[in-house]
Amino acid sequence: MDLSDRCLHLCEHIETLTGVHTALLDLTTKSFAREPYHHTCALQSTCCTAYLTHLYGAYEAERWDGKYIYYCPRGLVFVATPPLQSGSAMEYCIITGPFIMSNDDEDPFEDTLLTAEPMDGVPRLTTAQARSLSEIIAAAVSSFSLDMLPPDVDSGNQAAILQMMYDLSADNTARAYPIESERRLQEHIRSGDKEAAQELLNELLVHIYYLADNDQQVIKSRIRELLVLMSRAAIDGGADVDEIFNLCYRYEQEVDSFTSIESLNRWIGAILHKFISFVFDLNDIKHQNVIFKTTAYIKEHLTDKLTLDQAAEQVYLSKSYFCRIIKDELGCTFTEYVNRLRIERSKTLLRSTGMPIAEIACAVGFDDQSYFTRIFKKQTGIAPGKYREQRSTHGVHKK
Repeated sequence: MDLSDRCLHLCEHIETLTGVHTALLDLTTKSFAREPYHHTCALQSTCCTAYLTHLYGAYEAERWDGKYIYYCPRGLVFVATPPLQSGSAMEYCIITGPFIMSNDDEDPFEDTLLTAEPMDGVPRLTTAQARSLSEIIAAAVSSFSLDMLPPDVDSGNQAAILQMMYDLSADNTARAYPIESERRLQEHIRSGDKEAAQELLNELLVHIYYLADNDQQVIKSRIRELLVLMSRAAIDGGADVDEIFNLCYRYEQEVDSFTSIESLNRWIGAILHKFISFVFDLNDIKHQNVIFKTTAYIKEHLTDKLTLDQAAEQVYLSKSYFCRIIKDELGCTFTEYVNRLRIERSKTLLRSTGMPIAEIACAVGFDDQSYFTRIFKKQTGIAPGKYREQRSTHGVHKK
């Protein structure tokens, strides 16, 4: 049974056991080997497709121990779990979802869902259940890597490299390394032209192999230089600095694990496409995921003393970059957004319970009732007591 069949077999078991839809993303064909839930449901205004949304999840899972919980543009939750093997490019990713993640039956997070479609058929999991689901799937998938064979030579790309090596060896005058091709490669990465960038990468690889005269240490040293060159171009193109640096550091460590030119070609080609995707294809999806994850984290810890550092750590971003995303996407600061969610929760308590206002202030994370009243009035235009009188469905209340 090959890797694809094993993944499909596991998908069926996951769906049967949990009731959560499970798809299989095929990164080699850029398609789905098992179709995702409502694969045409992406919001047009977000310029997002199901493939890119789940490609983002797959890339993040590759970075974070082989599992990643993320949100689609509609606010539904998924788990990405790719079978990984050191020294090989990622080929498949199991996508489990959607489900709605909530720890409160009365507040199932549906106020953040950007959809008019009925959600009755979508399972609901607590955050603890979602984490356990991701751990169990990752444990099952990890067994695949124990006996995974190196991938076959990919169609087209390896043949092109072999032809270029033959042509170069036949031309005794073409021995100089094409440094200008490095500059052009960076230009194509910055502009997002994957096809042209791949052609130039092939050219550079051929010259590296030819000039190194099969010296593995020289080849791997030059490959590391290419990784740095491509990473700098991705950053210049707008990719997150911390994200690319972290990827590049990890990839530099992986170079030594390769024993064949074929697997090395496949691996670095996948990295090239990944860097370009982080510049052009995945930024909007990433920002949406950051907002949904931040919202979920704040709601889960509404009564705690939330800090900017804690929130940025939850989404694996530097504090400055996190602040910029919050400001650009929501038009407010992190503190203002926390207060916005706290006031929304307080409205629910004012309408539907008889809790004293001082207790409500404390229940939504405000230590000072007067400060709560001031923020509430600033956001709604009226004081909490007046809001309760106008909107209450509970009956008699204490102020």
